[in-house]
Amino acid sequence: MTYRNIIRLAAAGMVFCACQSDSYKIKGCASLLKDGDTITLALEDNQQKILGQTLISEGTFALSGTTDTTVFCRAYLNSNPLSSVSFFLEPGNITIELNPYPKQSRVSGTVMNNEWQKLNDQVQVLGDKLIKLAEESAKTDVTENRRKLQSMVDSLHREISGCIKSTAQRNKDNVLGKYIEDNYKEPEFK
Repeated sequence: MTYRNIIRLAAAGMVFCACQSDSYKIKGCASLLKDGDTITLALEDNQQKILGQTLISEGTFALSGTTDTTVFCRAYLNSNPLSSVSFFLEPGNITIELNPYPKQSRVSGTVMNNEWQKLNDQVQVLGDKLIKLAEESAKTDVTENRRKLQSMVDSLHREISGCIKSTAQRNKDNVLGKYIEDNYKEPEFK
């Protein structure tokens, strides 16, 4: 075997190993938070299981590691745990935009996290409309107006449920679909 063939074989092996990697890299943006604040990465369903911590520096933070399974996690600001984002920790490059509560934080970078963020965006828009209609409904004394508003509220509830079920269906063969299946209980509509 020639020296050139050995180099080609080694390069091919490195490419193959890179494709089979179980490593993750989280690149975080926290421009609205204070430098020096601590960000914690923990399991969503077991906050005591801390997977990593890092500090905000110049409005950014980074975490990296390995995982052989996809797990649902939460990254949060230690000084204000409501400043957080839930996401799927999986091999690949994940981008997090962590904002102070109540401003919504975001996640992207992997197919599953892009789907998760898309669902969160849809539910947020519909939820904001729902809250506005519920407030209007509480303010009106006219029975006819109240019925109309309640009908619109019911329609939005159905639309939110439809978004969740649609995301579960599109992702039925991955962890996101399984997560929704295990955790979402569709309301009983009249």
